[in-house]
Amino acid sequence: MAHLTKKDEQRIIKLIEEWSEPKLTWPLLVEACKSKLGISRARQSLMKLPAVDIAMKIRKAALKAPKEKPGWITDIQKANERIEELSETNQKLKSAIQDMYARFLIWQANADMYGVSQSMLEQPVSQLQKRTLDS
Repeated sequence: MAHLTKKDEQRIIKLIEEWSEPKLTWPLLVEACKSKLGISRARQSLMKLPAVDIAMKIRKAALKAPKEKPGWITDIQKANERIEELSETNQKLKSAIQDMYARFLIWQANADMYGVSQSMLEQPVSQLQKRTLDS
């Protein structure tokens, strides 16, 4: 039994990363290495390779992770209701943005008319409060 080359190690890691079965164990990996890669190694031998061990832990965690994204709804009726609710909220937000933009245009015109510069408008509130207190 010859030593594993870096290429063999990379092939094993690729096998782990592409593992599609729902369960991944060391005995299953040993068997897959024999049948798919022609590499016959004991579980302990594979476990001693740090890169293989890390790849195993990462892939096992990924296989155990929930398949659906958080907040996804499996019931189509609930999903449709949620879409409707979000569409209404989106419409309200668009309306609020339009109102704020109209107000901004009025403020911009008034600032220009009364000689308020952009630098004056962009002063932090703390500086404005100090000026008010000093007056």
